[in-house]
Amino acid sequence: MGRGKYTEQEALEAVPEPSMECPVARVLGPRGQNLHEVAVARSLVTAEINQRLNKEDRAWFTTLVQLPPRFRSVVWVKRGSYILADLAEQLTDKIGGEVAMVMMTGQVRHLKQTGGWPAEYEDLWEEITGSGVAPAAPAAKDKADDSSDEEMDDLFGGGNPNRQYIEAESDEETDEDSD
Repeated sequence: MGRGKYTEQEALEAVPEPSMECPVARVLGPRGQNLHEVAVARSLVTAEINQRLNKEDRAWFTTLVQLPPRFRSVVWVKRGSYILADLAEQLTDKIGGEVAMVMMTGQVRHLKQTGGWPAEYEDLWEEITGSGVAPAAPAAKDKADDSSDEEMDDLFGGGNPNRQYIEAESDEETDEDSD
């Protein structure tokens, strides 16, 4: 197996172990050049890191983290996902650390089951996964509503958004219109 495959296996199968120097952080968004802005709860980091990065003394602080080269072609970081951010060593005056691990959904679930998931992120995780109050069941619909639902599925559901498919009208529909 090549080096890339080992990195991929490590990224997908590793068990996350958050610590005070490597806390769980939520990605706020990409900032270019393999940099990502993350939000970290103040209570999850050591006093030294808190003093260095949390200049405004808030419950949450943001910092930039860098994605290391070994992850760049293997893992993609999306807005709203969770990572383990290694904040022990500040890379520059603007970059507060680097990504130690991009946590997949299964890894977050594992942390929640073992009790290692920080309480500060509980509401955020429920918001992302939608595991909260389930929406009410839809009432019985007639055929007209079903056709409009199918049209909405065509508009917002899968498929290539760059290619529009236009259905040709049948002869029967054009005959009825001319009457």
